[in-house]
Parts: sequence; C-alpha cells; structure tokens
Amino acid sequence: MTAVLEPATKLSYDDAHGRLLALARGSAEHPALKNPFYQLWMAEQLSADEVELVARNFYERVRRTPIRIALAFLNMTDVRARAETVENLYDEMGNGNSSKVHSVLLRDFLQKLLGRMRGQEVDLHNVDAPLLPSTARLISEGEKLFASPYPQEVCGALLAQEWHAYPQLVYLYEGFRNYRQHFELEEFHEDCEFFYLHIGATEKEHKIHSLSTAAKACASVEDIEHIERGFTSYLDLLAENWTEIHSKLRPS
Repeated sequence: MTAVLEPATKLSYDDAHGRLLALARGSAEHPALKNPFYQLWMAEQLSADEVELVARNFYERVRRTPIRIALAFLNMTDVRARAETVENLYDEMGNGNSSKVHSVLLRDFLQKLLGRMRGQEVDLHNVDAPLLPSTARLISEGEKLFASPYPQEVCGALLAQEWHAYPQLVYLYEGFRNYRQHFELEEFHEDCEFFYLHIGATEKEHKIHSLSTAAKACASVEDIEHIERGFTSYLDLLAENWTEIHSKLRPS
C-alpha cells in the first residue's frame, strides 16, 4: 500500500519573514557571538605571537567569503534571491576595484599591525602561526553548507553569516583599538577601512538582503526547518572556531 504524504504547511512571505527575523536575532545569544574570546580580545593587549594567531585564522576564513557567496548564488533557485546575492558578492569584491576587495583591506591592516609589533615586514601568508583544525573545518564544512543541494539550507547558512558578522566585527574592531599606539591617530582610522565599511553600512545591507533572500526561499514550514539547519550549523562552526582560538591563547 502506498503511503499518502501529508501536504506541506504553506507559509506566506510575511509569515516566513517574521519567523526568520526571530531566528536571525537569536544569533546574538549563540556561542558564535557570546564567547570568552571576545571578552579577552576587547579587555587586554595580546602579544605579537597571539595577535598573529588570531589574524592568521580570522583572515583565512574571511578571504573565502566571496567563494561562499558565489556558491550560495549557484545553489539558489529564486531569481530575486540571486540578484540580491550578486550585489553582496559585488560589495565583497570591492565593487570591481581589486585594491578595495574586503579581504585585501583586512590583510593590509593585519600585516601593518603585525609588522609594527614585530619591527619588520610581515607577510600574512608566511607567518608561523598555525591554521587551526577548527578554522580548516569552518572553511571546508562551511563551503559544503553553501553548496547544499537544498536551497533553503544555503539561505540559512548565508543568514547566519550576515547576521553574526555585524556584532563580530564590532567586537573585533574594539579589540584592535587596544593597538592604536602602533599607528598615528589618523593612520589608524584610515587603515581600519575594512571595519568601517562593514560597521557603517555594508553589513547592515547584507543583513537585510540575507533575510529577504531566505524569506523568498520559504513556501512551507518544512522550508523553514531547512533554513534553521543551515543557520545553526554555520553558527556552530563559528563558535567552535572561536573556542579553539581562545583555548590556544589561554590554555586551561
């Protein structure tokens, strides 16, 4: 006897948007954002070796951001969602200016800071700090989420990336202010362009787009469940990464 499948519970765009907004706001309480690393980072100056560890591992995942967004674009089906995602990717790639690619701005800042702390030029691609296992896992497993055969899971991962990013960058910037003495005052603010771009406007727009994109992918409660899976899975990878970084800085 053939089983009869229950029809999916339908959702309107407004219903989906409301449920996903609540989900996105919940990221503020997740260990990806509430963790001891941020407390340490904002509270005190670290040694050059410790800053190098943070810089190496943070940069390695940031520079893969355009790859994740491109994978999301490829694995979405809604044309409106794809259009919003392309705009996100264009921002990340410096609006076509290679010197303004976000990962390039971050790399330049980190190399200058580390160079000042060490008293010599630093190439972030050739530092001694290791790439931690949780960073490698975040990159590889994160890209699998963004390449999921379920478009809703892709949208959930993108939602997590964009909604955790704004507070994350605020916390990181506040920590970097502990190292202002290595720069002239105006120079420090000029070199923090990566952070100001995101804190000022870009990340706010990406949050709005990612929420709209996810809501467009939802036609049923089952779709919401796929989004929640992608969302939580990506936040869990981020939390694991910051936990490992903290454990390397302050072994128990």
